[in-house]
Amino acid sequence: MADTNQTTNWREELKQVGKQYFEIQEMIRMGFLKMPPEELQLLKQKYTELNKVNAQLRKLSKELEGFQDITPLIKEIRKNRIERVRAARAIKKAEKAQQKKARKAEIAQRKKDTPYYLGDGVSAGLKFEGTEEAKLQEAGLPIVHNVKDLAEQMKMPQSDILWLSYHRKAASIDHYSRFQIPKRKGGFRTIASPKPKMRVAQQWVLDNILSKIPTHEAAMAFQAGKSIADNANLHLNAEILIRIDLKDFFPSIKFGRVKGLFKSFGYNEGVATVLGLICTDALRLSAKLENKQYFVALGDRYLPQGACTSPTITNLICRKMDNRLSKLSDTLSWKYTRYADDMVFSSPQKEAELKHILGLSKKIIGEENFEIHPDKTMVMRGHQRQTVTGVVVNNDEIRISRRDIRNFRAFLHQYEQSGAEAMTKKLGKDATAYGRGYLAFVHMINPGQAAKFVEKYAWLKG
Repeated sequence: MADTNQTTNWREELKQVGKQYFEIQEMIRMGFLKMPPEELQLLKQKYTELNKVNAQLRKLSKELEGFQDITPLIKEIRKNRIERVRAARAIKKAEKAQQKKARKAEIAQRKKDTPYYLGDGVSAGLKFEGTEEAKLQEAGLPIVHNVKDLAEQMKMPQSDILWLSYHRKAASIDHYSRFQIPKRKGGFRTIASPKPKMRVAQQWVLDNILSKIPTHEAAMAFQAGKSIADNANLHLNAEILIRIDLKDFFPSIKFGRVKGLFKSFGYNEGVATVLGLICTDALRLSAKLENKQYFVALGDRYLPQGACTSPTITNLICRKMDNRLSKLSDTLSWKYTRYADDMVFSSPQKEAELKHILGLSKKIIGEENFEIHPDKTMVMRGHQRQTVTGVVVNNDEIRISRRDIRNFRAFLHQYEQSGAEAMTKKLGKDATAYGRGYLAFVHMINPGQAAKFVEKYAWLKG
């Protein structure tokens, strides 16, 4: 019975710890191997655990014997996993590309809406922040925060506005047609006539912004309801008349002053810059380089004569100067008006003090950043012929001088004798347009005299 129990225990132990441990144990018992009891116990524990794992593996192996080979299945799973990873990478790559494209488009749109650079020398402080909406609303001006708003108001593409306002020192396209016309007293005046797109933009600025800002009452030129005759009538019967001419009137009003004008209305600096650039340009020289035509800017941007915005801008910029000179004149009992660059002071008093009015007016003009033409300041007494903007103002009624009427008659006679083409060549400008234009001037001063000219020269009717 004892032998049976020992056999059973031996088998149970062999089953529990495994063959390898049992052999080690037998070698120790027979004296072939020595090992401390604690190490032997630890070894038994590890072999027991190993034997359990092997038994589980054998059991699993038997269970799998009934299944087909799963290697292809594993390969398929791996393949699908790789495809999923690749697809995820492709999606991520496409998303990044789309984000990059959207970011690029956003940056491009932001550059259109709020450009940070519009050319050398004009881009300082180009920030589209700080619009004074309340001030604009009070003046009845359009609310414009950026180029996008301006484009919507103008009904013009943003790209066109940026193209028109970008300052290029050497441009392949000139936004103006430039030509010269003879001045009345000799020399030539350069006219810059805006091309269609620029003309549309400037007309919008004039109609929607500039025309809504009041000018000073002393400003007589470029004003609805005011004329050369109105200006002259204010200085009739003067004992002393002073004429002062401003030198380089339009060219003296630079881009910075025009930008400052728009900013004073309530527009932020960015919008004021764009509007200022639309309303100004530099004198440009046409030049060729490697058979390519360029228009090279000479100097700073200023108000071009020929732009519809320029006359009104001059009146608005001169408001402070007109106000100061008007107050000075009132204080010293003089009258003051300004017709563009032609300033007139008149007094009904023979003994009026010339020194004060001349000295103080010159000081004010200088402080307002204008320069007096040194050769065109005139003082005319009551016994002398006094003229204001080409109109004689002695006595109670304005008239055109006999000399000017005589010259006009001579022109009309030569026109009849030589023909329109020959006279146009001689004058350097359209003779028919000149004749009709001067007739309009005569009609404004003396309608009866104008009617006699039309009666004799029918072509003047137009």
